Amino acid sequence: MMKLFNLSAASKALLTAGVLSLAMSGCSGDDGKDGEDGKPGPVGSPIGEVSQVKADITSASVSEDGFLTVNFNLSDANGAAVFGLQQTDIGAVSFGRVGSEDEVDTTDIEGSPREVWLSYFNKDKGDGHYTGSSYFQGKNCEDCLTDNGDGSYTLVLNKAIDTLGKYDYTADATSGIYLGVKAANDAGASLINNSFFYWQPSSDTTQDKPKAVIANETCQSCHRPGQDGSLSMHGGKHVTLESCTFCHTDYNTYMKDIKDEDGNVTGQMQYDGSIKAMAHDIHSHSFYADNGVYPQIASNCQTCHQADENVPMADAWKADLDTATCMSCHNSPYAVPSWHWDSENGQIAEGKENCVSCHNDPNGGQRGAENGHYVKNDNAQAAASKVTFNSMSYDADSKTVTANMTVTNGDTTVTLAQIDPSPYKYGGYTSAIVFNGVVSDDFIVNYQKVGFDKFTEAADGSIDVTFSDGEFKVAEVMETAGVTVALSSQIHICFDGKGTVADCEVDGEGAVSNSGPYVSSDTAYFGVDGTVVDSSPRVQHADMEACQQCHTTAIKHRYSNDMDGCASCHNGTRDKKGTGSSNLAYIAHSKHYVYDSSGDLFFKKTECQACHGENGFSLSKITADAAPVAFGANDTEQLVVSPQTAACISCHQAPYGLNDATASHIQSMGGILLQEGADLNTLGVPASTYETLNVQETCSTCHKDASILEAHSNWGSSH
Repeated sequence: MMKLFNLSAASKALLTAGVLSLAMSGCSGDDGKDGEDGKPGPVGSPIGEVSQVKADITSASVSEDGFLTVNFNLSDANGAAVFGLQQTDIGAVSFGRVGSEDEVDTTDIEGSPREVWLSYFNKDKGDGHYTGSSYFQGKNCEDCLTDNGDGSYTLVLNKAIDTLGKYDYTADATSGIYLGVKAANDAGASLINNSFFYWQPSSDTTQDKPKAVIANETCQSCHRPGQDGSLSMHGGKHVTLESCTFCHTDYNTYMKDIKDEDGNVTGQMQYDGSIKAMAHDIHSHSFYADNGVYPQIASNCQTCHQADENVPMADAWKADLDTATCMSCHNSPYAVPSWHWDSENGQIAEGKENCVSCHNDPNGGQRGAENGHYVKNDNAQAAASKVTFNSMSYDADSKTVTANMTVTNGDTTVTLAQIDPSPYKYGGYTSAIVFNGVVSDDFIVNYQKVGFDKFTEAADGSIDVTFSDGEFKVAEVMETAGVTVALSSQIHICFDGKGTVADCEVDGEGAVSNSGPYVSSDTAYFGVDGTVVDSSPRVQHADMEACQQCHTTAIKHRYSNDMDGCASCHNGTRDKKGTGSSNLAYIAHSKHYVYDSSGDLFFKKTECQACHGENGFSLSKITADAAPVAFGANDTEQLVVSPQTAACISCHQAPYGLNDATASHIQSMGGILLQEGADLNTLGVPASTYETLNVQETCSTCHKDASILEAHSNWGSSH
């Protein structure tokens, strides 16, 4: 009888090792020596297993017959090698050099040609038009890519330099390569990377990025990577501004069909396809169009052309050397003086086509780019002006507040005669300050505009604003325990039409013809005794800098440098005249579900971190004693909702975002949402009832930061 043994896992491993050892001993050569070691396996990850890739071009060369070779490494998010890139994963390779306008006949001021980018892969668009858009794609080649198996690759293009005979290849010029990778991992996620390499071929030395006008990050402050509205062009593979510049060169022009509302072609027009013209055209039309996807007026150049020491040509827009740049915006009867426009032919009048021949101030001409848009521009100077609150005092006997402020434009103090005194169309005055107080993390009364009629000029040129109880809720604010007084402004100053502050021109009906837009203001805080409070007493759930990345100086009906300037009006005490909330969270969320002109979702309000940073959306940041939020009113008083609940239902409204089951869940977790028997269109309980409740919300116990982000991550879009 055979005896059976049960081998442990360890015994099996030892036995296996012994068998392998015996087997390997038979692999020695005839001389009894071991054979050569095998080639080590690659250290890194196959591309199917990574979630992110980054290409780093290490060197490049150009053959005598004009074919480009590119050597590059591919790594993951941790810098480890990635192998297995396929030839079809090379989405684009573009190639070019720095040249002169004279080489493409676009110089507007003789003797002053600009540096421009010249593509080595031009495309003929017919009728004398051509573009730099004929880039290489890996799918059009069978054996161009070599995977060295260690994360390094060599790409030899099968596409020769072709400038259509417009200019030559120059080895001494600063040249550049754009490599666009678009692959997919095993989970089906796209792996996209745009990388760049600049060098001088003749000396084989790397060079700094040329023509750095705008940083990629500036565009991406609104076009946020990985979110709706991100830069993701031509199949989603071109995701940076820099990639656009390789094809959309300054000489990029072609004929474009003009279509009527039914899509019928009614004519053709010459179209400037350069990156600057397209960016100007898209952003100006997106601002003036009904959808308003671009929140900043396009004439505010510095929204995109931001001063940056790391961007050598950040001031290039001031040069006044390029008519095409002017014409990308100033191309209609609404954008030029009437004597510049040929209305019969619908075009710029003959003799006015070269803008920079006249508009080249300060070189003896008319207002150029900087003066036309800023230095001698009323709108820009209003945005550059400021209201500063110097002091606040309270007379408890007369229940009167006196605030003192200084209005400045640069180093100049603005006088009372230069502040718009006109009546506001909805009541009160165009120029006013806003007075309120903060307790329990919110403003305690509906907003109060203290108008121009309360302004008097002090001896030092500052402005005193004096107002009393009765006309305003002075006592209610000043005599509330623990209150911090908040002051901000809504002031307009007057200009002469060329950016210089001037006395206001008031007609017989009180209207002012030369008033500018709102002057910016910081919210100022004071104790009841007049002591200055250095910072906001409110929890900051969002940072105004996040807003200003898109809304640089254009936020509807006023401009504030901080969130409290908005919240002082759109606070928890305010509702939409009985229906719905006018709280800042509700207003902001309702405006941030934005579609572009093609109907695609540009920005979704569920991208929490876009506005709220790392944790501003956190329910745990809503303090236990935070004030309730008004969501309507009954016949006698406001209907209010508890604060954590209010944050959620500022988005989650019936019928799509709120149902009876959800409402029941909210209330079971201590949320105060609606009265018994009320439907979901009448949110809130009477304010007097709320005050008797022992409100203890526990929403944040389960709805932690990570779960909130996860729940919103894929809601309502492709991301």
